[in-house]
Amino acid sequence: MSRYQSILITGASSGVGAALARLWAAPGRRLGLVARRAERLEDMATELRAQGAEVVCYGVDVCDEAAMAQAVRGFVEDARGLVLVVANAGISRSDKLPDGLAGPGAEVIAVNVQGVMHTLLPAIPAMIQAGGGHLVTIGSVAGFRGLPGKGAYCASKAAVKTLMDAYRPILKPHGILVSTICPGWFHSELTENNPYPMPFIMDTGRAARKIARAIEGGRKTYIFPWQMHIATWLMRVVPDFMMPNVYARRGKAGGQATGGRA
Repeated sequence: MSRYQSILITGASSGVGAALARLWAAPGRRLGLVARRAERLEDMATELRAQGAEVVCYGVDVCDEAAMAQAVRGFVEDARGLVLVVANAGISRSDKLPDGLAGPGAEVIAVNVQGVMHTLLPAIPAMIQAGGGHLVTIGSVAGFRGLPGKGAYCASKAAVKTLMDAYRPILKPHGILVSTICPGWFHSELTENNPYPMPFIMDTGRAARKIARAIEGGRKTYIFPWQMHIATWLMRVVPDFMMPNVYARRGKAGGQATGGRA
């Protein structure tokens, strides 16, 4: 059970975003669900309203700055009680370096970095005025070192963690908490077609519960599972030749895009 009465989640139509919404749905709680797939959001809303929650759906692409600003500000300004904003929407693509195409990597940066900024920053003025709130982004253990074939994805997650580290001391005096959640692999649309091993992969519901507990505890940075916490330290110190070549394992010169947008 969350102490927050009003919660906004992006990427809420599937995966851990949907799992968090189900976990937090309860009588007296207001949930804002953001995703491009509006029809899935409405199905989610019906389910969550049956659990007693008040639900508002926003069929918005996180890359649309103006639409996101309108959705986030509208939700936060109308919220009753404490507000939690979770920037969860994200995608993964292979770099496709031999093809010389910037598009796949640029899309990853746009969704995973600009999308986070479009989600979190519009909420800040209202949170400052209200005297507090909580900004959360879903990062990744991949943000601690570049993996061959996943450069744009790793860079996007590193950028998000760096942004949050920079925002935290500025927003703390205003009573605004800032958290970065860095999971390993869990079952989702982003991982279901990955052709390489995913050690310690976790059930989505279990991952959501761990994320929720970390948020409730006000964790600044939370890495899980514990095996991946150790791995993030190792990733910083092992030489390049020992790093897994995700790109090579894909089996095709250009690789394939993986994952989808919620």
